[in-house]
Order: sequence, then structure tokens, then C-alpha cells
Amino acid sequence: MAGATGTSAIGGLISGLDTGSLIEQLVSVSRKRVDLVVKEQTLQSDKLTAFQSLNTQLATFQSSAESLKKDDTFDVFKTSISTDSTSFTADELVTISATADASPGTHTVSFNDSSQLAKARQLSSMSFTSSTDALSLVGEFVINGKNINISTSDSLSDIISAINTANSGTDATGVTASLISVSDTDNRMVLTSDSTGKDAFTLLDASSDAQDILEAGLGLASATKSIKNTTSDGAKSEAFSSSSSAVKSLLGLTTAQNGTVIIGGENVVIDLATESLSTIATNINTALTGASKGTATVVSTTTDGVTTYQIDVSGTTSFTDTNNILETLGIIERAQNSVAEVHTGSKANTATAVAIVGATKFNAIDVTGTIAASDSITISGTDHDGNAVSGSYTITDPAVDDIDALLAEIENIFDSVDVANTVTASVDANGKIVVTDDKTGDSQLSVNLITNNQGGADLNFGDVSVTTAGYGMEVTAGQDAKLAIDGVAVTRSTNNIDDVISGVTIDLNRVESGSTVNITISRDTDSIKGKVSAFTDAYNTVIEAVNQQFAYNEDTKTAGILSGESTLRTIKSIVQNTLAGTIPLLPTDSNALSLIGITSDKNGKLSVDDTIFLSEIGSDFYAVKRMFVAEGTTTNNEISYVSHTDNTVAGNYTVSINTVATQATVTGSADLSVGGIGGGNTETLTVTDSMTGRVATISLDGDDTSGNSLDNIVNTINSEFSTESTQVLLGSVANLAGASPITASTLYSSFDVGGAGVVNGDKISFTGTNRSGLSISDSYTISNKATDTVQGFLSAIESAYDNAVSATIDTAGKIVLTDNTGGDSQVSITITEPGTLDFGTVLTSNSGGVAGRYAMEITASKNGNNLVLTHDNYGSGDGFTTTEANTLLGTVGTYTGDDVVGTINGEAATGTGQLLVGDAPPDSSSTTSVEGLAIKVTTSSLSSPPDEKGKVKLTMGVGELMYRNVDSITDQFDGLLTIRMDGLQDIIDSMTKSIVASERRLAMETLKLNKTFVALELNLSKLQSTSSFLAQQLGQLSK
Repeated sequence: MAGATGTSAIGGLISGLDTGSLIEQLVSVSRKRVDLVVKEQTLQSDKLTAFQSLNTQLATFQSSAESLKKDDTFDVFKTSISTDSTSFTADELVTISATADASPGTHTVSFNDSSQLAKARQLSSMSFTSSTDALSLVGEFVINGKNINISTSDSLSDIISAINTANSGTDATGVTASLISVSDTDNRMVLTSDSTGKDAFTLLDASSDAQDILEAGLGLASATKSIKNTTSDGAKSEAFSSSSSAVKSLLGLTTAQNGTVIIGGENVVIDLATESLSTIATNINTALTGASKGTATVVSTTTDGVTTYQIDVSGTTSFTDTNNILETLGIIERAQNSVAEVHTGSKANTATAVAIVGATKFNAIDVTGTIAASDSITISGTDHDGNAVSGSYTITDPAVDDIDALLAEIENIFDSVDVANTVTASVDANGKIVVTDDKTGDSQLSVNLITNNQGGADLNFGDVSVTTAGYGMEVTAGQDAKLAIDGVAVTRSTNNIDDVISGVTIDLNRVESGSTVNITISRDTDSIKGKVSAFTDAYNTVIEAVNQQFAYNEDTKTAGILSGESTLRTIKSIVQNTLAGTIPLLPTDSNALSLIGITSDKNGKLSVDDTIFLSEIGSDFYAVKRMFVAEGTTTNNEISYVSHTDNTVAGNYTVSINTVATQATVTGSADLSVGGIGGGNTETLTVTDSMTGRVATISLDGDDTSGNSLDNIVNTINSEFSTESTQVLLGSVANLAGASPITASTLYSSFDVGGAGVVNGDKISFTGTNRSGLSISDSYTISNKATDTVQGFLSAIESAYDNAVSATIDTAGKIVLTDNTGGDSQVSITITEPGTLDFGTVLTSNSGGVAGRYAMEITASKNGNNLVLTHDNYGSGDGFTTTEANTLLGTVGTYTGDDVVGTINGEAATGTGQLLVGDAPPDSSSTTSVEGLAIKVTTSSLSSPPDEKGKVKLTMGVGELMYRNVDSITDQFDGLLTIRMDGLQDIIDSMTKSIVASERRLAMETLKLNKTFVALELNLSKLQSTSSFLAQQLGQLSK
């Protein structure tokens, strides 16, 4: 008890006081101050909650305003279609869709007898008995410009895999191979174009005449050849990416052909391994012009910024190929004719040991026994379409009747069932009966010849079975879509036609001759009205929430918790004033929302009169749109509005130009009018783009078409500029195994120099960077050098680079690392090998390596007799540097363009190329209206700087303005409401700290009072004890 300090320990036992009550009353006086703070904190918290709710409503409102400030919200269309067809609905014939680029209107799609759907080309190979056995074929063919190399060990499935591998990456062939197994012994490869159209699939033989990979090897082509790309007086080659690189490298051929072809009756020697299009054109031109039989030139075509090159041979249509050289170039191509099915008897019959022929008499055939009169031969089977046939042939006189009579009866029996399914019967050089289907393509032909030998002979023609399976090489001919749109004949390679009617896509589903589909494109006013209604609804939600705060309740004599907040009044003012009055710079008949049926009531809430709104949008769509979006227009076509930012103010601004933008350019000093750089001369021009760092190296030779004229020099340079290259890193060391270059399948124990000194467990480590420059680091462990091959290491590299590269070994035994994607690349690798194993440095700079880059944005042209190089872009940031090995062009130097210099409304602006952008204010005390306003200035000359080039007018509709103004309220960093909510939170946090501190003080005060009263009770207790003692003592003295 003596050690207790709480009031409960004493409880006024001595004093008789209610100390607990006294302490509570004393502390309550101090607590009132804390309660006031708690009450105020609750008030501020309620305010914060109310503001947070308003902030959410404003965010929804801003989102609806953002929608209305976008052009795409208004540029929406709906389509409707109908047809006069009685067989199909309009949707069954076509499907129509429209984008923001469409325009209201009506159109027709009509079909006639020549109309057709686009189809994808599909080819079939011959039949093979197995899909997995090696075919023992060697050769190369080209699918859509990409080489497929076939080796002796490849099976049909391997070839299919190789074709599909080529159909991947950025330069995919666009052709898919598949296996069709008709039966266990009838396997075929089908090639299908991934795209429709008659020109979407090109298949060319690049093998030698002896290899004949497409015709004899795979049965994908016939012997018939014709000009592939005809012109009015000759032929063109396929399109290639360069005119100066060897054809072998352009197509990726392993072994390129060479030989003498005949063009226009003249011999032309061509080597595809070393010669470019320019060199080949020179060879052809030399042969033809010398005999006055025509010319050959390299012509270029640029489409969507990509330049391709073709050899154009004019003056002759006579071409005779050797080793498929002209076919590889795409000047000629093979046909894909259907193949007739052939059935051949298994028994080779003879007459006096010589193979029988059609005129052989039956009694002359070498048999055991005697072929007698009345001997019969039963003939049965099925024709081309599978119809059953049957009959027989009876020998009347063996000395008179011959094999031709039997053959004629076979033909008669098949003809008698269906005259459309005839056959031709014959005898081959071995004396075997042959029955050939007269109809080409897949066939159900079957033939049975049963010799009944009634006279006792053993005449037998054997089992008649398929020796050549009938099939159609071209299963489906690639064809373009043909139709009429608005009465105009249209041909397209696809059934998805989106480039005839602006903004409208027509998907062809089927065609019906004589039918017409009517198309109506109209503005989707319901969609627009819906977005406007969403805007007004969101606005009304905000206004209603604000009004509720200001509403005064007569019964409770209170208003909303935010009624005294100036921030709320400011928000209401901002939101309402944005919609009130007129929109600056717009015509008076279309500068207020009330003019299009959007009005407010006495409470400030908006309503939309649908009748007025739809009427206005129908009569003047652009005027209605302009009332919501921002729009920039100019008074001069040499300046054009590009964009603005949230800091730009609506206005009508004068654009003054001091300096026009220019391109980096150089005109060579050398006169190249006669013979280009001159016979016997060579030149290497190197051009480096200063912005991208891309490098183009162009080799010119005065003895061929790369450099023998100014026009050819321009073509050669542009060919290289337009080329997109793939990064290829090549090892510097050629490794050998048994004096032969290693391959991917070489064992580590087979490396020369004692297996390269590697032991089991050794690691090959490598580091590098991927295409984007991110670091790569990994290793490969040689588990067993006697069984592990180089392929394991190559696969480890590919895996570490996420299969974005291909690691291979070239024919010299060097490692090759190739980026699987063309263009700029930072792929690199450094290899650390164990023992004496050495792949060397692996670099693009090693012989055979290629630095990856995209096409250069620089163009070569000519000015009179001089070469001109010009950067495609304007400004000081886009320039180039040139070097020349022999200074034969006169272009050496570094060249840059100029940025446009000028002002907007007299205010500072910064030029970048042709783009002039208004500057931000130089300091917080300055203001500007044109900050962020971007204008493209295309003028090329000035009268006298500064030259006023017109005005740009920027108007801002309520969608744009409301989005900005609400953003000034809700911006998460410096929005008006954000600042107020942050302030309230700070107050609440401060009050929380104050309350916590006060509660701590009250606790201490309570403790102190407890101790005081305890001390009082203790002292009273002592006094009471003393009093009792004294009273006792006094009592004894009185005795």
C-alpha cells in the first residue's frame, strides 16, 4: 500500500476526499482545449473528404472535356450498305468500315463477268514416297528474293523447315511450306503465299542445269520458260536492293552460277558470284550495242522511301538461259504446268529378245506355250474422275493381231465411259505397257490388265501401277481482286481495299456478276451527341456538388461544409466562366454553345436541345466542331500550323522569318559529263551521317556502270544510300579440323592442334551487347570434348541473346554472329576460350563483316555535269561528312544545313530545321502567348529579312479550354484544388501532432495530481499517527 501512487491506493481513506473525482475535474479543464482542437481537426477532415469527392468528379469531367478537344471525336462515321442481289445479302458480298479520314457520301461496288476475288498462289511439288528420307538433291532456289539451299542429306521435311525458317524476321519471304500426306507413300510439299495477288509469290531456280532442283528435283516447275517481267520492247529483271553489290550477296546464295547466256542472239558472259546489276548491265549492253540489237541499263524505283533496282533490257525479247542465270535474275521464269498421271506395267515383254513395240504380232512375243486365237485380256480400272471402266480384248489371229490393237482397245474402253476422261496407251522402250491420262492434274486413274491365256501361254503384262503421279503444280493461281468502284475498274492484290475511297475500307467476301452494292457513308452524329451529353452530364455533376455546398438550410441554419471556402468559389467561377459568353476568334454565328442548343438553367446546369444540336451539326459540321476543339490555320501556304501545348494562348499571330531552313548539300567540283570518273579509274566515296552516325561506302569503277557516267554514279550512290544492312560480326580466326574448316557439327576433340587443348569441363565465356546495347554475359561448358560439338556453343550464344541473333560457322571455319533484325545495331561479342581454342576477335570490321544500319536519309542527284549530295532533312542537326579515296568527285568535306530563324507575333521562337516553336518566357516575371506554338516554315526565299510570311490563327473551343482549366484545378502538383487539399492535410497532420502532445501533457498532469494526493494522504496518515501517539502520552501523564 505504501508504494502505491494511484488514487485508488489511497482513495481518501485518511482525508475522506474523493480524490479521483477531484483529479478528473481538474484535468477536464485542460482537456477542453484539446477537445477544441479535435473538433477543428474533424472539421478540416470533413472538408478534405468533400474536396476529394469534388476532385474525383472534376477528373471525370476533365476526361469528358479531353474527349471533346480531339478531332477524332468528331471525325466519326457510320456506314450502311444495300444490294440489288437476290442471292446474297450486302454483308455477304462486302464488309465496309470507315475511319476518321472518310467523308460523307454514297458509293457503289459493282461486279461483272471479269470480277474476281484476290487469291493466294499455291504450288505443289511432285509426290515422294517418304517425307523423312534423304532426297539426295543438291541446289538452290529463290523464294521472293531469299535463297533456299538444299543439300544431299535433306528430306522433304527438312526442305519444308528451311522454307519456313526463311519466312521469318523482318525480311520474311511471305511463303509458307506445308506437308500434305495423301498416303504413307504419297507425300507432297505445298507452298502457299501468305498474301493474295498475282505477283505475291515468285519462285526461281538458282541451281545449275545439271542440278535442276525445281523441275527434276522437286517437281515445282516445268521446262517451259518465258519472260517474267515484260516491257514494251524487252524485259526487266527482278527488283534488287542494290545495283552495286554482287547478286550472290543480295540473294544470299551459297554457290552462284556463271556461264554464257544468249540475249538478242548475242553471247553474254555473266558471273553472279562477283558481278552486280551494274556490271551485268554493262556486259549485256556491250554485247547488244555492238551488234545494234538493243541496250541494257539499270533503272531505279523508289516506293515509300525504299529504292530498288532492275536491269532493263530493251530492243530484244530473245533470251536463252544457261545454268538458270537469267532465271536467278528474274528476267525469265518457268511455268508451272500440270502433270499427267502415267501407269506402267511391271513386265517388260520381248519378241526374239528385243523389246516389243506397237507393231509386234502376238505370236512373236517371247512366251512359254502358244498364244492362241480367242485368248482374251481383261481390261478394268478407273478413269481420271474415278469412274469404273471394264472390258476385254480378244485375239482373233495371233499372226495378224498386234500390240497396237490391244492399245487401241484400252483407249476405246476408257473413252466409252466418259469422253472427257480419255487415256493414251503405248509401249515404252523396255517393252512395258504404258497408260497415260490425257487429262493433267490429280487423277484417280487405275489400270488392270489380266491375260487369261486360254491357249496355255504365259503372256503377262505385269502389275500396272503409277510411275508418274498426276498433279497440278499450280494448285491455285495467284490472282488480284477485280471489281468496279463508283463505275471505275479497280484491280488490287488484296481483298482488303483501303486506298480507293479515302478513309473507307472495302473487304470483298464474294463476287456475283451483275450485282451492285450501294454504300452510304454518313457522320455518326449519335456518337458525337453522346460525347457532348457525357460532357454536360459531368459538368452538371460538378455544378450540383458545388451548389449543394453553398445551399443554406433554413431549418438547421447551416450551409455546406465548404461554403466558406474561397477555393470552392474560385473553382465554380473557373468552370462556369469557361462556358459563359463567346469563344474568342470564332465567327459571331458560331461562337457560343447556346447557338447549337446547349444552354444553362438558373442553377447553372446545362441541357442539350437534341433537335437544335443535330440540326446545326448537319448544316455546318465544321462550325460545331470548331466550338470544341483547337484549330490552327494560316494565311500563307509557306507556313503551316503543326501543334501547340497547354501553355499556348489562342490568338492571331504574325510569323516573321529572318533565315530560311536549308539542307546540308554539296555540289562536286569534278566535271563528270564524259565517262563519269573515267575509264581505268576507281573511287571509294564514304559518307557519314552526322545525326545518326550511319556510314555508306560506295565503290565506283569507271569501267562499268557503277561509275562510267554521271547518271550511273547517281544510281550507284542512291542504291547504297537506300540499302538497309544487317549487322554481321565475323571472327578473325579460321579454325580447322583435319586440315578442313570446322563446321557446327565439328567435335572439340577434332580441332587441329591437339583438340585445341580443351579438356572436359572447360568453359567458353563470352560477353557483349545486344541490339539495343544492353550487356550480355554467359558461358558454355564443354562436358565431353569427344561428343560435344561447336553447335552447343553456338546455341548457347543464341540463347544468351534471346535468340535475337544467329550464331554460325562459315565455310572458312570462322564464327559468324548475325543480328536477326536489319538496321542499326549494337550487337557485339568478346569470347574468352580455354586451352589454345581461339575464335579470334569477332567484329564487323573483319573481312566479310557488315555494320548494320537503316537506309541513309541522303540523296544523290546531278546539277549539270556535277554530282550533288543533299541531306533529306533540314537544319543544323542533319548533316554529313564525305571522304574520297582518289578525290575524283570533288565532294570532300563536312556539310550542315541551317535552322529556320524567326519570331511569332514578335516573340522569341526557336527553329529546328523547318519547325519554328514559340519559346517559354525567359523568367517568371515575363509572359508570352505563343509558348509551344509550332509552325512549319517551308519558304525557300525571303524578300528582305525579317520577312512577314503571314499569320497563324489559333482558336480554342470549349473542350480544349475546359480541359486546360480543369487541369489547372486538379493538376497533381500545382493544381488549385491540389494545393488546397495538401494545405488541409498539413493542417490535419499538424493538429494530430498537437493532440498527441496535449494528450501526453494531460497524462503527465494526471500523474502529477495523483502523486500530490498520495503525498497528502500519507502526510495526513503520519499526522494522525503522531496525534494518536501524543494523545496517548498525554493521557498517561494525567494519571
